[in-house]
Amino acid sequence: MSFTELDRRLREIPDGPSGILNTPRIYRIANWVGAVAAVLTLIPFLLVHVMAPGEWMITWVQISFPVFLLALLPDIVRSYGVLGWTLWAWRAELVGQLDHDLPQFRTILTWLSERPAVTLEEHQRVARLALSQMSAKIGMFTGGLERLGVLPVLVSAYLFFRNWHELMDMPYWQLIIGFGLILFYFAMMVANLKRIRLQLYEVLFTEALAMKSRSASSP
Repeated sequence: MSFTELDRRLREIPDGPSGILNTPRIYRIANWVGAVAAVLTLIPFLLVHVMAPGEWMITWVQISFPVFLLALLPDIVRSYGVLGWTLWAWRAELVGQLDHDLPQFRTILTWLSERPAVTLEEHQRVARLALSQMSAKIGMFTGGLERLGVLPVLVSAYLFFRNWHELMDMPYWQLIIGFGLILFYFAMMVANLKRIRLQLYEVLFTEALAMKSRSASSP
């Protein structure tokens, strides 16, 4: 019994209707390209402080920044399209996903309930502790800003676009805010994915212990 084994079994479960929320591989690759382009965009702003500014720096930024935007744009467009679809067909998507998840949920619980109760309780406590710590860290770092979604990326894009013809003269505070918002978005995305996973672990251990208790008390 380990979190690794539990996660492996969860990853083997088909996604069902909610699979539409998963980012396709080509979009993940594009996101990585965008992340690299974002770092490359920052380099000329750092080099200008240690060497004489040159036209090549402006050209560098004018190439890498559009690559950054174009790489992220498909996933952003897809995300809003998926959001629109799920809002439109929320009822059918919800019941379809529940019908799909129920037998899978039961299979995982049956496997967990075969483990010793002391092992389940230990893993439950660890998951609960990790979840509370993760929630506290997110709250301390962001407050309620995590609810902004992709808005930080859009604000960052606006800050760069409004200074497109004078990128090298862009105020430092706007530069820091622009790249900070991008990093903030990706950090919060990963943190919330971790929190969602920990919530699932905690629920599974709680339900497995309840199932084990019911089995023990039944004649």
